[in-house]
Amino acid sequence: MNSLLWRTWLFVAMGMCAVQSLSAAACEPVQADEVLQAERRRLQSQMQNDLEQMSQLLDDQLVYVRNSAVVDSKRSYIDSMRKGDTVYEWIEHENETVRIDGCVAMLTGLGKYDVRIGQKPLKLVLRYLSVWQKSEGQLRLVSWHATRVP
Repeated sequence: MNSLLWRTWLFVAMGMCAVQSLSAAACEPVQADEVLQAERRRLQSQMQNDLEQMSQLLDDQLVYVRNSAVVDSKRSYIDSMRKGDTVYEWIEHENETVRIDGCVAMLTGLGKYDVRIGQKPLKLVLRYLSVWQKSEGQLRLVSWHATRVP
């Protein structure tokens, strides 16, 4: 019985190492300029309601925390744009700082937004953190978190 338990544990441990190895191999170094370019494409896609481009820029495991504390997935975020629940009329980002750790980049800054949420126009000033990861030659947004500036 101990032999079976030991072999099972060894099999699980080897599998976990293989998965971790594959994940590490898929991760590629990222540069600050490509993060800023990807962020610009994302903002343009938001303002143009370009759902196809947004889908390419957002990671399948996206966690998008809005300034209202609503948490969206990739699907729910794109659905809100598709339905017109969220319409980005104008966006400007400033004071951007990019910090890189291998294949992950953290972009922080100040954003000014003219949006309509449920047809209600809002002018927002937000501090934000966007996290990007590069794999398979593509940068994708994996996380966004915004907080309203009083």
